[in-house]
Amino acid sequence: MDDRGRSRNGVLVPEPNARRLALSGATYQPGRLESTAGVSAGLFRDIAEEYYQQWVLPRNKSAASKRTFLERFNERFGHLPLRAIRLRHADSYVAWRQESEVANASINRELSCLRHFFEWAVDREFIDRNPLARIKRMQEQEWAGPRPTDEVVEGVFGKLDPRFLPVFVLIRETGARRGEVLGLQHWQIDRERRVVTFAKRTKNGKNTIAPLTDRALQAIDSVPVLPGCPYVFYNPETGTRWCDARKPWLAARKAAGYPWLRVRDLRPAFGIEASEDGVPMHFIQSVFGHGSVAVTERYYAKFRPNGAASAVRQAIEAARKSKTLAQGLAQEEKIEGGA
Repeated sequence: MDDRGRSRNGVLVPEPNARRLALSGATYQPGRLESTAGVSAGLFRDIAEEYYQQWVLPRNKSAASKRTFLERFNERFGHLPLRAIRLRHADSYVAWRQESEVANASINRELSCLRHFFEWAVDREFIDRNPLARIKRMQEQEWAGPRPTDEVVEGVFGKLDPRFLPVFVLIRETGARRGEVLGLQHWQIDRERRVVTFAKRTKNGKNTIAPLTDRALQAIDSVPVLPGCPYVFYNPETGTRWCDARKPWLAARKAAGYPWLRVRDLRPAFGIEASEDGVPMHFIQSVFGHGSVAVTERYYAKFRPNGAASAVRQAIEAARKSKTLAQGLAQEEKIEGGA
């Protein structure tokens, strides 16, 4: 037998090589990958479990979501050998999800996870190529609902349970996600620099820094510090963080007459306001923690209706006023010089 592997019942079982171990950060344990018939046979479901255990969990790469995605993949082709999966299997998966009336945006997220899994499998030499390398994104329909204007948001805020109002104010003022604010701890707040650090808040696992406006600081200061509790926002009855704030929001938006407004709409509203105020797109990208400016532009920093036209008009009018003023001053100097 050569150094490519060992023979077991006449079947060649590859040894994990140095490249695979270096990429996974794992230490080879003889017989580990071959310990189950599924992995030795290269079944999708068992190699997907390796992916989850070796890549997702150690890096906290949206573990709960990816676990859900992998379970859906297993339902469709978990019984198949990984090497047997082709692009047509992904097409079948998409059709299956569409039959359940799942939005294209959600399907795209699942396909992105599946594509990354195959890239991981290629790097670790489970397979030779990624069968989903050429798969195209589904066309996503932009949300065409009412825009979350200041009037709408403040209307909902006015109906909120006072205990939860600071939570949602901070979400609006920082563009953070609900879970990030609910889990906010005092050490993350830098009052001197007026910023808040969200540790590994992003899908790529990187820390991001968001600004703290006057209103954001007021929201934080409105909640007394609870001795022994590290969280900024807490349940006074339990002495620890709120687990969820969904019900108070649903009740408030219904009472305010805006049942369509979602908490997640506050995040793009933050990006829209920043972009219309002239904040460079790469700054907004940094605050949101996106991997590219394209993501920020596509999902979070679109102009409100007439926003771009209004900004251009204001810039043109300001330039004309400046030009008119300069011409007037030049004319006055010319008159004074002639006198």
